[in-house]
This record gives sequence, C-alpha cells and structure tokens, in this order.
Amino acid sequence: MNSQGTTHGDGAMPQVPETMLDHETRLGITMDMIKQMPEIVTPPKDFEPLKVSNTELVRNGLPPRPDKQMYPKLRALWEDMMARKFTIIKPELHVDTTTIHYPKRTVDETVVFDNIWSGAVFPKPPAGNTFYTITGAWIVPNPYPPPTAKLSNGKFADGTYQAAAWIGLDGYGTQGVLQCGTTSVCVVSGGIITSQTAYAWYEWFPAYPIVATLAVKPGDLMQAIICGLQSNQGSVIITNMSSNISTPSLPIAEPTLPYTKTLVPLLGQTAEWIMEDASYASGNPVVYTPLPFSNYGATFFYNCLQASRNAAGVGIEGNLAGATLLNIVHPPTTLSTAVQENNTVLQTYAYANTPSTIP
Repeated sequence: MNSQGTTHGDGAMPQVPETMLDHETRLGITMDMIKQMPEIVTPPKDFEPLKVSNTELVRNGLPPRPDKQMYPKLRALWEDMMARKFTIIKPELHVDTTTIHYPKRTVDETVVFDNIWSGAVFPKPPAGNTFYTITGAWIVPNPYPPPTAKLSNGKFADGTYQAAAWIGLDGYGTQGVLQCGTTSVCVVSGGIITSQTAYAWYEWFPAYPIVATLAVKPGDLMQAIICGLQSNQGSVIITNMSSNISTPSLPIAEPTLPYTKTLVPLLGQTAEWIMEDASYASGNPVVYTPLPFSNYGATFFYNCLQASRNAAGVGIEGNLAGATLLNIVHPPTTLSTAVQENNTVLQTYAYANTPSTIP
C-alpha cells in the first residue's frame, strides 16, 4: 500500500484544452455525447435476472453476470444485488453546468487541479491488461461547513460547501475520466445551516456531469458499478441501498474535443475510489475553481473491487490491495485523509488536524 499527499504549487497551470474549455464548448460536447447514447431501458416488473441469459440481462437494462471463474467476488456481489428485488426506475436526466469533476494530474506531468482527490487509486493496470469495470458502495456524507467558515460569533460564513464521493476509471494522469457518484451540499445563509442535501450523477470528462433523478440524502448507503463496454462506450448503475431503488444501466458515450475532433476514449489505465473537492462555474467568461470543501466528517467505501482484462478477454479480479492512497493537503491543513481498512474497505475523513465544526 502506497501513500501520496499532494499540494498546490507542484507546477505551472497551462491552458490544457480539455480542462480549460469554455461553457458553450463544454455544453456542446455534452449535448453531442448525449445524442450518441442509446435509449435507457428498464426490465419488466416480473423480470427474474438470476434466471435469464446475459443477452436478456443487457437487453433489459441490467449488467451481465461476471464470469464465476475469473471474477468470483464480482460474481457474488452481482448475485447478491440481483436477488434483492430493487425497484428499478427510469430516471430523468439533466446536465449540470454548475459543476465539473476534473481528472487528477500525476506529479510527473504539468499539474492541473492536482490537489482535489482523496481516496485510493490504481495508477496502472496489470501488465498487458486494461481496467474495464469497478464497483464500490459508500455512505453519503452529511456535510457541514469547514473549520475556516466558523466565525467568532459562533455562526458560519455564508456560502455553499460540498464534497463528492465517486468511483471511476481513468483520470489519474489521463485526459478523460468515466465516473459516477454522489455530491453532498451544505448551504449556509444568515450564518446558519439552511440545507444539507445530496444528489447522484455520472460523467465522462470533459463533458459536464449528468444528474439522475434518483432520490438521495445524506446517510444513505449507495452502491455503484461502472462498466467500460468498449473504448467508446460505457454504462453505470447507481443504487440507493437504503431506499431499495436503483437506476438500470445508464449508457454513456465517449465525448469529442471540438477543436481537433479527437475522441476522448476510455483507456482503462487507472481505477479509483475518491472523495473530491469538485469545481464550480463562475464569472464571464466562465472559469472553474474548486468549491469550498465541506467538513464531511468521515465516510467508508465498501465492496471496492475492480477488474481488468487483456485483448483476448482473459481477466483478473482485484481489490484495494496495492492501491496508492491520496490525501488533499493545503499546508498546513489536511482537508481529507484516506485510510485502507482492509482489502475491500476504504475510509476517508475530513480535517484531521483542525477543530471540528460538526455538532
């Protein structure tokens, strides 16, 4: 197990095309991507996923069963999920143009928004393989203002404070990232907390996030799976284990950079479980800067499994063993710390070395 803490100032911030796109261009990329996405389908109420073929599973909006020999833990998780009889909804989708979830640049590259990830990452797959699926479950954090927002009169500075929990493929030193997760938001107005909410989303950067109308609130237990079906196509499933409601497979297609007309494919070079300080849009022209990071307390990622395969389709199942841990460090403050509890459980916690603002 490796550990890495990063700080601002590791390098200059150049005009990198996919990260510095203006609002209209990024929105155009997103809408073009949505046009490429197949229709969302849901299974009929009497559908029995444990009894049908993989072809029927996919045709009815569910993930195929993993091979029991190559992926025994993923197969056991799939069987457990399919036996639960979730209510599967066809969510409404809308584009979130207020927020963006950036890739993380490794230290041997020019740094762009380097210090926004905390969690665990595999910076490369097994030799000859590419990552193609990842799973994870997490408890949606209940966000509070950070210690820096506490005022001398006992109230908080007005503002919006957030933290995003997600799983993803690519993004650690690559141009794109396919990810899905939840964002927890705390709003302070008049010095007091007026709301603590959460929502679910998925994204193939550099496109904007797509928000799914799956009801989520702080404290819910979520389970997600990402499948990189091909380099130009993927799918995500997001399940609220607390409410027993799930999306079907939500298809997503690779985005295209407008200036060069080059695609941003899924490379399958990294896999990660992350708590993120996401970025928001402001100004005219629009620029993106990290949002004030909430005091999210602590959360756990469970069922941390990933799988890779070679060109012949022979796969390897993995978990957190050998992952690199990332902390968000803004000296002298550590905003978020990652701890590997065991091979399938990861904990992240906020503001370890500052007074807590959580009652």
